Amino acid sequence: MVGLPERRDPADDSLSVWTERYLDLAVRGVRSAKVTAKISRHLRRFGAWITGGLGHDRLSAVTVREVSAWRDHLAAAGNRGRDGTAAPMAAATVNNHLAHLSALFSWISAHAPEGLLRHGDPTKQVASLPLPAPQPRALAAAQVRTVKNVVDRIETFHELKGRRHRGTAARAHAHARPLRDRAIVYLLFGTGLRRAELVGLDLDQLQPADPGRLRQAKKARLTGVRGKGRTSRTVFLGRDARQALADYLQQERPGDAAASTGATALLLSAASIAARRPDGRLSARSINTIVGEIGRLHDAQMADPERRLGTLRPHDARHTFAYALSQTSGHNRAELERRLGHANDRYLRLYTNPPDDIAASYVEDL
Repeated sequence: MVGLPERRDPADDSLSVWTERYLDLAVRGVRSAKVTAKISRHLRRFGAWITGGLGHDRLSAVTVREVSAWRDHLAAAGNRGRDGTAAPMAAATVNNHLAHLSALFSWISAHAPEGLLRHGDPTKQVASLPLPAPQPRALAAAQVRTVKNVVDRIETFHELKGRRHRGTAARAHAHARPLRDRAIVYLLFGTGLRRAELVGLDLDQLQPADPGRLRQAKKARLTGVRGKGRTSRTVFLGRDARQALADYLQQERPGDAAASTGATALLLSAASIAARRPDGRLSARSINTIVGEIGRLHDAQMADPERRLGTLRPHDARHTFAYALSQTSGHNRAELERRLGHANDRYLRLYTNPPDDIAASYVEDL
């Protein structure tokens, strides 16, 4: 291969070979399967970019110019829209790609033969993209009130209302689990849990787990909640979450648990769903569907456009909880870190931004 010193193996100058070495020796078995898959995906995107642009994948040909061009390409057209057309990639996602590429070249710099990277690490001089200002996503107090009102009446929305069911006792759709869905909403708004943290909960993490004791307890908690970065924290449950969970555990969960093998999850899919997981555990995506449907029901009943939610997302509840906790705790940073599972200043500021109606009131009389 042109440019290689005599007797050097051509594989020493192959980006794809070094990428696989890095993944095998520094990533697989060290990082979680999910993170490993993401790192691999990002690095292979860069490899495809180099090969497609230069016609080869020589490691020694990777320059600052190539890395900068890849960054700009991702920002402009790194995603694919639903119609298959190129779409911009979010700045945070682009920076995540750059971070993974930088880790790769740092590792290569430490292990590559002398003289292979003659110009040094090509990622060191490529700046990350500036991130947009955090946007507040907390719901206003009036919106929280009407969401809870809809959730408290959720069973009526799942009743069978066809002509043949008139005059009979109210009966819900076979797949409907209104008490579970109510518990999910109250858990999200009352604890700030991420959706992955929520579906990862097991029944034995709830203390107490007996419905009767849960209704009476004032310090019920979820222990060992697994968050990002292998963190673990304890989450306390407020009155609404305790009552909603107790109703679900007493009335709906036993039937779904009996139909599952090793049903350890706190929240279970309906036993009538043929495609559910063998252990009955909900998927993170199903939380999006449940919360989104609550938002749709809310807006369908809301004449006031100021109270409408648009698309309600699980993370909106996390922002709402964080802002309320910040106000209640007197902006206690330690408490926010402990309950949210975040120590990063930028994220704490993001989560504690006030809703628009409160932010607008700050300047009303200025």
